[in-house]
Amino acid sequence: MVTVLADFEKRVTEIELFFKHLENLEIDGALLYFPNRTRRKIQPHNNELIKVFKANVFLLLYNLAESSIKQSLTEVYDTISSENLTYQDVIDEIKKIWIAQNHDNFRNKGTENIFIAINQLANEIIDLKFDSTKVISGNIDSRKIREFSAKHGFSDRTHKNANNGNKLHQVKTQRNNLAHGNISFAECGRNYGIGQLKDTKKEVVLYLRNILRNIKKYLDDRDYAI
Repeated sequence: MVTVLADFEKRVTEIELFFKHLENLEIDGALLYFPNRTRRKIQPHNNELIKVFKANVFLLLYNLAESSIKQSLTEVYDTISSENLTYQDVIDEIKKIWIAQNHDNFRNKGTENIFIAINQLANEIIDLKFDSTKVISGNIDSRKIREFSAKHGFSDRTHKNANNGNKLHQVKTQRNNLAHGNISFAECGRNYGIGQLKDTKKEVVLYLRNILRNIKKYLDDRDYAI
């Protein structure tokens, strides 16, 4: 998880840099300087470019969320699989994932084959596969993260200032609206002030950072094992 957390903080730094420039563009009387020494005044309340920049905040924050969760869950599956644990060595949540991946067709196997499979189950080596395309596809928000928490057994508790990650749902919704062409970037951006976007960024970053640290603790403490 060290690499995952480092990548997360790198992306957060990129977002902070983006916000710094966005704030500068919104300053009344701000000027753009060009290589030929000409300068052009920015009209903060009428400039379509600023609205487009604001809309891009949702893409940046959603990208942060999806990449972080995807990398974290990959780390969980790889870590558990690398230990050569058997079915009886892991917690119930991981047992259920293993059954779903390898024995989900019991109904069609017949009584004899089911009997054999159940007797072999206890000694099977856990080798989990994480397919992000099946579980992560434009749908990451706090509700989905809580589902992952319950499914894998790591904590979903976060700081009260993270507000349970509620703003991440807004981020996901606006990102998907932009990605699917339901709304233009200028239409999206005109609905948000820089203060609103900063509050959203602060809450989402805090929430995700807390979740990643929960996953790190889950792995460090080997909470997936009995």
